[in-house]
Amino acid sequence: MRTVLCAEGLYEPTVGIAHYLERFPATADDPVELLFGVRRTPVPASVTEAPHVKLAAFIPGRGLPRDKHVDYRRYSYSQVCDSLLRGELRLDAVVAVAGQPLSDGKRSLGVIDGYLQLAIDRARIVVAEQRDGVPHLPGAATADADCLVVSAPVEEAFTPLSGVPDATSARIAERIADLIPPRPTIALGVGRILDALTDRLTRLTDLRIVSGAITDAAVALDAAGALNPSAPVEGMSLVGSNELVSWAADEGRVRLRPSTRIHDPSWLAAHPRFICALGALSVDLAGNVNSERIGERVVSGLGGAPDLAAGAHRSAGGLCIVALPSVSPNGRCTLEETLPSVSVDGSIVDAIVTEKGVARRTGTADEWRHAIERIF
Repeated sequence: MRTVLCAEGLYEPTVGIAHYLERFPATADDPVELLFGVRRTPVPASVTEAPHVKLAAFIPGRGLPRDKHVDYRRYSYSQVCDSLLRGELRLDAVVAVAGQPLSDGKRSLGVIDGYLQLAIDRARIVVAEQRDGVPHLPGAATADADCLVVSAPVEEAFTPLSGVPDATSARIAERIADLIPPRPTIALGVGRILDALTDRLTRLTDLRIVSGAITDAAVALDAAGALNPSAPVEGMSLVGSNELVSWAADEGRVRLRPSTRIHDPSWLAAHPRFICALGALSVDLAGNVNSERIGERVVSGLGGAPDLAAGAHRSAGGLCIVALPSVSPNGRCTLEETLPSVSVDGSIVDAIVTEKGVARRTGTADEWRHAIERIF
């Protein structure tokens, strides 16, 4: 079976995937697996319903069809890199959105690196879905000049991954903010709670961002004077609005990094006061975290969470903070006796925060369990 990696990021390929399947059709004897990372926008039915094509994903998302089976490839970002480097993940092709040729003839993926440069360098074929307006930020992955090119229309405006923060998210964010030390280095992901946390972080100064995703929070923090003006803003990718992309292109401090660095726990731990704030679906009394499943249904993936958590836990003065409401949207308590999956091991969780309070890991295992119970 041929595996085709459909690149994730702010710009997601569509016509490029169809172009690959037209040029190199899947057959009964030579089927194709389309492998996705995060996917926000719908994949065309002409692709998902094509004969002898199956779907797989590192992070099952809303852009993939719910009525069609999607194999879950349970890898963190660092594990994706390890698998590529060891030759265990073999790619026939990578399909990615890229801009116009640069001065050296290469085409930039614009606002992402992560594991994609490793993948492009190892794939037999690279299909670049060319779109106008794709910038080139320092560190972005690039494709060689001899890649296959197909033109595509300009993508519609970015659709946020999370809704507007509510009162519960605001209360949780306020409690997280109380845990953050002066002059932190912080990883900010996506979600209502983390969006609400941005407003609280604008009160800080000398803050540094080292994160998987660089979101619109960076723009707000910079405007408030909260960022360290001499420190780079580092991440795997930009995920946000056109305002974020314009800011990153103009600012000059944004540096995109490969996941071999930005998701390396040892490199992360070398940053003093590294704070990782993670969302979760549920936790148990040992502090283990589930961010993947609701019952038996896979709704998300590991992403960079285990790597960022390990780095924060090992950082001098750092913290791995897990934040979630005490009750899920369907009315169930998010403290579970048995988790459907363990996404982050409780041994590296330093604090759990709900709207009802904060549980800090201090003292004995029994004290940790009781502290968790009290906030649900």
